[in-house]
Amino acid sequence: MEKFTDRNIGELSGGQQQRIFIARALVSEPQLIILDEPTVGVDAENVQSFYEMLADLNKAGITLLMVTHDIGAISDKVTNVACLNKVLFFHGSSQEFEEQKINEVSHIYGHDVHLLTHHHHEEAHT
Repeated sequence: MEKFTDRNIGELSGGQQQRIFIARALVSEPQLIILDEPTVGVDAENVQSFYEMLADLNKAGITLLMVTHDIGAISDKVTNVACLNKVLFFHGSSQEFEEQKINEVSHIYGHDVHLLTHHHHEEAHT
């Protein structure tokens, strides 16, 4: 983000702004960062690199708590899933969440639930 030091934050893209907000949070050397819908306003091209940056922070020992409505899109990027619908439901690991019977999840939330998960696997480059 160094090349953008002469710009006002309002002139930056959504993804660039999110990176600045996280950088600002990192100055205080936090053990936990809470993110509320962090990819809203981030263009599709930069969402993957944004999640890669979050993964690097997590590997560096920072706990990330993310609130999102798009659980299917991040299910392969998180370690644990909890859902909130008046009551907090901890579903365990992301794999355990995916393995739950859809009717059990629908019962918890009181309506039909359609869960679409996306698994992004890197292809081997030869």
